[in-house]
This record gives sequence, structure tokens and C-alpha cells, in this order.
Amino acid sequence: MRLAKSKRLTTRDLKVPELVKEYKLLTTSQIKALLYPSLQKAQTRLKAVYDAGLVKRYAYPVLLKEGGKGEYVYHVGKKPKLVYSKVLHTIELNKIRIAFEKACEQNDKIKLIDFVPEYKGKVEKGKIKRLVEQEVSLPDGIGKTALIPDAVICLENKENSKKGLFYLEVDLGTEKITTGNKKDYSLMKKMLVYKEYVKGEKYKKYNNVYNYTFRGVRVLSVMDSSTRIRSLRRELFNKGIKKFIWLTESSEISTSTVFSKIWLMANIEDNNKYSIIG
Repeated sequence: MRLAKSKRLTTRDLKVPELVKEYKLLTTSQIKALLYPSLQKAQTRLKAVYDAGLVKRYAYPVLLKEGGKGEYVYHVGKKPKLVYSKVLHTIELNKIRIAFEKACEQNDKIKLIDFVPEYKGKVEKGKIKRLVEQEVSLPDGIGKTALIPDAVICLENKENSKKGLFYLEVDLGTEKITTGNKKDYSLMKKMLVYKEYVKGEKYKKYNNVYNYTFRGVRVLSVMDSSTRIRSLRRELFNKGIKKFIWLTESSEISTSTVFSKIWLMANIEDNNKYSIIG
């Protein structure tokens, strides 16, 4: 039965398995954005791809839309051993990735050189090391730690060949902004690692990767709510971080808006919104 249905697949349909493999996890609407002209078309064609045994799928309750109708999450191979929050994080990360990719396709001036998500890795000494991972020395000689952005992004201005380096942080609203317990994770702890990272100019690693001399990096923090943005900006400002961390709400991110003036700097004395491409 499955083999018979597979004969009906189109050239576009046959791109789905590799696409899902590249993004690790994709929802129906995300595959629609990448391949199909409408959601209804995507649903019909993805059922054929699934029936042919080329992809696997499952549903998560939190992805239920208005009216109670949910979306499937597609993957290839074995079902990823990810906790619920990690699945949602990957889906949100891919939403942002697709927004950047599509925005660059539609923009005559900006080229997407690279978008490296945290789930991309390579095997070293029998272990998988994330491509975006770097070691950072902590202040006062207290040791080192790994900095793992949710993604590394490189953009190029086609008119003057200038490049920009960006690190992405995705907030689902599940982690504390700050904590008094040194053992507990918080967003501020990671932001302070970024502060040391920038101070030590560790981003220059990417000079050779992208054949360009970067003079800085911008951290793009996509937050769950405006309330969390206010809280994080206040904490960042109090630690002397004003310019290199920019923030926006997840609801503001789309293909048509990602390059618009939707980004706030950490500096709480400046409430203007800016575009990351100037």
C-alpha cells in the first residue's frame, strides 16, 4: 500500500525528507513555508510523503491551534530523544531560521552567508561537538565554560560586501532571568558569559570561517514576552551591558519583519527600536 502511494509523489514531495533531516524537526506550517503554496496543499502532500514511509510524524498538545486542530511535527529516522521543552525550542529556532532564510531570498541587498543552529555538530574523539560551541575564560581566574549560542548567523550587504556576525538566543519563558543561587542556571548567567566572550574578542574565530574581519558581534535575544524583555534589559543595564545585546518578542519575528525596526538595545535609556541591517 505504501509503495503504491509513493508513486504519486512529486519532485517537490521528494525534497521533504532531506529538508526535515536538515532542520531536525519541522511542523506542517514550517514545511509549507519552505515548499508549498498553501497549508492545505502542504497537509495533502505531507500525508502522501508520510504514507510512502519517507518521513515520520507525531503531535504535541501545545501545538494545537485555534479550533483544536493541531500540527504534526515531522522527523526522519528514529524519534529524537528530546524532552518536551527541547522540542519546542527546536521548533521555535527553526521558525526564526526560516524567517531569516526567506527574508534574505526576498531582499535584494542582504545575503544570508550562514545560519548554523545549535543542533548542528561533528564527531570529535567519539563525541558530537556542536559547531557553534566555544570555550570562554571566566573573570577572576575562576575557570572556563562552554558558550553555546542557539545559532550563529552571518549576513552580507551585497552592495558594499560588509558582513555582520550575530548570535541568536531563543527564550521560551521557562528559565529564570536571574537567580541568587550560583548553581542555578539563568539567562543573565549566560549573558555575562557573552560579556566575557566579547571582551576577549573570541568572535574573531569567525574571521577565517567567513573570510572577513569582524570588529564585534551582536547577540539577538528573541524573548517570550515584553515583560521578560523589560526584566532582562534592566539586569543587563545594571551589569553595564548596553549595546551588543538586542532583544525582541517572538511574536514580532516573521519573514516580513525580521529586518524591520523591531529590536531594542539592552540600554534601558534608549527605547527606540532598530533594524539589525541598519
